[in-house]
Amino acid sequence: MKKLAIILICMVVLASCDDSKTLKPLSTFDTPFPKRNKDLSLILGDQLTIKTATDDTLILKIISNQNNNLIINSETGDTVFFGTVSKFRGLYYFSEQLNDSSYWIYAVKIAEPLIYGLTSKWMQLFYVDEAIKKGSNKKLVKYINADTSTIKLYSDKRELKKLFSSFIDKIQPDTIIHYLNTVPVTEGSTNIIAAIDPEDFNYISKAYPNPTSGIITIELQQKNKSEYQLSDFNGAIILEGTFNEISNKMDLSKQQPGMYTLTILNVSDQQKETIKIMKTE
Repeated sequence: MKKLAIILICMVVLASCDDSKTLKPLSTFDTPFPKRNKDLSLILGDQLTIKTATDDTLILKIISNQNNNLIINSETGDTVFFGTVSKFRGLYYFSEQLNDSSYWIYAVKIAEPLIYGLTSKWMQLFYVDEAIKKGSNKKLVKYINADTSTIKLYSDKRELKKLFSSFIDKIQPDTIIHYLNTVPVTEGSTNIIAAIDPEDFNYISKAYPNPTSGIITIELQQKNKSEYQLSDFNGAIILEGTFNEISNKMDLSKQQPGMYTLTILNVSDQQKETIKIMKTE
């Protein structure tokens, strides 16, 4: 643990000194993360305000479509990220294409109000280098030369899950202060919450209809006691209770229109999963 902390601190220093010319990660992936692109604006809103681990406040603009996500620093106009965002087993994987058609991949974990990894791309990329050079995650290695100056990796989703899960929780998280959806969502709109992919979750199976104007059904993958909390965009808990069945219903007819976060805690192993729910008029 102490050794990993020292490595991560060193990577922060290196990344802060990077002028994008003299210091770059050695590892690249042959393809983006092998799952479909997620519309990030439906997860974090069109405008996201965060307090970073270094106590800076960032306002990020998010522009998404079916194929790509663009994150822009609203104050400077700089591009923070452009590429695809995929979700697998509780983590979001950001894939960024390089000029030579290879990719960088790093992970983001959302545990509202905390978000891990969004502002630590360079730290994560350098950690991937260190892990591979030490012989970890060998199934990811496609090619590595003798002096380890060139490292080509496969984008195997299960091996990437193992790699990033080994350190994502040790990264100091940023705090979500506020997220804003500037484009209204209505029934029948094409801009709706995407269907849940079973590979993304261990406990949640389906949530429908979503968006909803009233009753929403939450289906779990197996019958198990699960506690739930429904929070608004400010993080205030609106509803809470326990799901005891595979199929469970929630009545949102009295709630204001907007984006809500449903957090489900599996009582047996104390693991959480979250999804977004859109309430319409």
